[in-house]
Amino acid sequence: MSTLLTVTGTASIRDKVDVPEGSVLSVKLVSKDGDVLAATALAAGESTTDYELVADAALSPHENDLRLWAMLRTDAGVWGTPELVTVRDDLVLSRVDT
Repeated sequence: MSTLLTVTGTASIRDKVDVPEGSVLSVKLVSKDGDVLAATALAAGESTTDYELVADAALSPHENDLRLWAMLRTDAGVWGTPELVTVRDDLVLSRVDT
């Protein structure tokens, strides 16, 4: 029987911008080798968005080997994690488009 690994947290943008209705947050859980273990896309909240990713724990038995990637697409721009980041409770996204 396989054990599930659950990663939860919140994502918010660094800039003081109201997130428009209809914005989409995408978050991926990635192994140190770059394999996507879990992903989700959900409607973004006005200031922060809670996310939950569930993966097969056997695919990455060491939490230190896990990384997160996130992107928030809005009518006002795109924010994200330009690089993979360590698993943490809060993701703070930076503007990635010009």
